[in-house]
Amino acid sequence: MASFILRRAVGSVLVFFAVAILVFAMIHLAPGDIAQLMLGVNLDATIIEELAQELGLRRPFIVQFGSYIGDLLMGEFGESAFSKRPVWDMIKERAPVTLELGLVTAVFATIIALILGLIAAALPGSFLDGLIRVVTVVGISIPNFWLGLVLIMVFAIYIPGILPPGGWTPFTQDWVLNLKSLVLPGVVLSVGTIAVVARTLRASMLDALERDYVMFARSMGLRRRRVIGTVAFPNAMLPTTTVIGLLVGYLVSGSVIVETVFTIPGVGQLLVTALRTQDIPVAIGATLFVAGLFLLINLLVDISYAVLNPRIRELYLRRGAAR
Repeated sequence: MASFILRRAVGSVLVFFAVAILVFAMIHLAPGDIAQLMLGVNLDATIIEELAQELGLRRPFIVQFGSYIGDLLMGEFGESAFSKRPVWDMIKERAPVTLELGLVTAVFATIIALILGLIAAALPGSFLDGLIRVVTVVGISIPNFWLGLVLIMVFAIYIPGILPPGGWTPFTQDWVLNLKSLVLPGVVLSVGTIAVVARTLRASMLDALERDYVMFARSMGLRRRRVIGTVAFPNAMLPTTTVIGLLVGYLVSGSVIVETVFTIPGVGQLLVTALRTQDIPVAIGATLFVAGLFLLINLLVDISYAVLNPRIRELYLRRGAAR
């Protein structure tokens, strides 16, 4: 088991550095002068050259790349080209907002999705099953940004005063307003997740209910509710867990759009603002933070999958014993 966790951890680190290299190459090998893009073409050439020297853009490419990787290994993301503040400090200020939005949404979306998936699988072919399947297809099809704009219009114009149509209130300042400000962006983020997880669990449950061990449990006289809850559901959760992990990662990365639409001061909005102002160090730092968070979540899901699946756990235990 330890070797499994170590392999997954090493693989995640390698993928993170691959993403970091890709981001560096996309920015530094793109045509044009980065310093000129950041300051604008109408500024004096001397000012542009000063910024280029300050950022080390006139050094050989391999030297820039080595310095970039060295800073990453030391946990340094550089300074903002405009505010001169450390990029990591700017990310730390906004990370709690993104984490709260993503994780709270993930918990409630997972609970709702599991309930819908269980209902649909327990009553196949019924009206509720058909309704859930139709609703989930609609949920998968709705674009996040469009749904966000519609909800802002509805709660700002037609039914104002119930939920804030935008903005953010910290939990330490007012926990009631904080929870209210989570509702609309949480709905936008969770619609697609609920739809995919519910459909995945329904398909897995229907497959599990046809297995021999479920038929054996029924022949032993167990009630249908117990067969579904204690026999079929744990086995159906194995493939669903992987899907949930991937979608939780997408919830965090998808907050880039949602935070911009609802003016939430998280890492996603910081990334969009940095791209608009051509603040390259901040844009790189925010991108790597989102990528690292996505990889960390998927690493935890891989570990939990091995814990939940006895076959995988026994496989790695046997390998460890053989060595």
